[in-house]
Amino acid sequence: MENRPLEYDYTVAKWFMFASIALGIDGMAIGVLIAFQLAFPELNLVLGDGLAEFTNFSRLRPLHTDAVAFGFTLSGIFATWYYVGQRVLKVSMAESKFLMFIGKLQFVLYILTVAAVVVSLFMGITTSKEYAEFEWPIDIAIVVVWVLWGISIFGLVGIRREKSLYISVWYYIATFLGVAMLYLFNNMEIPTMLATAPDGSAVGGNWYHSISMYAGTNDAMVQWWYGHNAVSFVFTVPIVAMIYYFLPKESGQAIYSYKLSLLSFWGLMFIYLWAGGHHLLYSTVPDWMQTMGSVMSVVLILPSWGSAINMLLTMKGEWNQLTDNPLIKFMVLASTFYMLSTLEGPIQSIKSVNALAHFTDWIPGHVHDGTLGWVS
Repeated sequence: MENRPLEYDYTVAKWFMFASIALGIDGMAIGVLIAFQLAFPELNLVLGDGLAEFTNFSRLRPLHTDAVAFGFTLSGIFATWYYVGQRVLKVSMAESKFLMFIGKLQFVLYILTVAAVVVSLFMGITTSKEYAEFEWPIDIAIVVVWVLWGISIFGLVGIRREKSLYISVWYYIATFLGVAMLYLFNNMEIPTMLATAPDGSAVGGNWYHSISMYAGTNDAMVQWWYGHNAVSFVFTVPIVAMIYYFLPKESGQAIYSYKLSLLSFWGLMFIYLWAGGHHLLYSTVPDWMQTMGSVMSVVLILPSWGSAINMLLTMKGEWNQLTDNPLIKFMVLASTFYMLSTLEGPIQSIKSVNALAHFTDWIPGHVHDGTLGWVS
């Protein structure tokens, strides 16, 4: 029988890429609007007094952050998985009707969930937790979407022809496991229709309303363990997975050091999870935990720069490609911004620096360096 080259099926990859473009435009457009609202407060009343609540900063800000993080970025992560996964595992989605169905079902449920998020946030239905604003029905839908993606990841890995797992696959798997752990623990909540007051009476509230299982300082610690590591496992780990595939593929160069990619991988896994405490400096969180968050943030420079240097050194001897290849230009720029942003964050987490920097424009500047300079 004639050996024919594999014909990969990019149907699901294309769907998610179109979603990424659309949600990127939406999320960034809202970001521009709310930035202007900070400078010109009258823009909070764009729709007039009667409908002003739907266009004020506090209502639009979570729409901006969630559209960029869980719309634009996450769609891109899904899209590149369905592209890169097939190629590095040497298996086509078309070879499994089950996995193709799972991929398409994931996309449909994802879009429906995005629609529910947009409607609920516009209506002001929120848990008021950063990057975790969604109420319990949407949380359940997100878990289902995430489980479907996990089935597609491990399903493709299970039927692969390529025996070894390329480093990008490690990073995608870490994204799946990391976000699953973070999301489940931070979003443990009780619908108020099921809750009772100390006297045994029912607690009132809408059917979709809930209360967190954590309270006070505990809630803050779990929230920022989740919040900062959402940055790790959405804005960092899967983007590294992308560039470890696309930069060598486009440049024709092998990754500078496969060992360094593995050392950086395990460094990110072990250190990132301890850095969230730097969001709670000068708060009621125990002082030793604040200090640990600061220390781990500074140590985090090592695996972060390990990845970034590995990417940049992949172009060693081939820097001339920067002159005429726009894809190489963007990936080198991304790697450079990754270095700068992962130095900036640890500097901001030092207590004496944070005392001056907190509540200044430098803080949102840092996340925009990462999101616009690195992720985009």
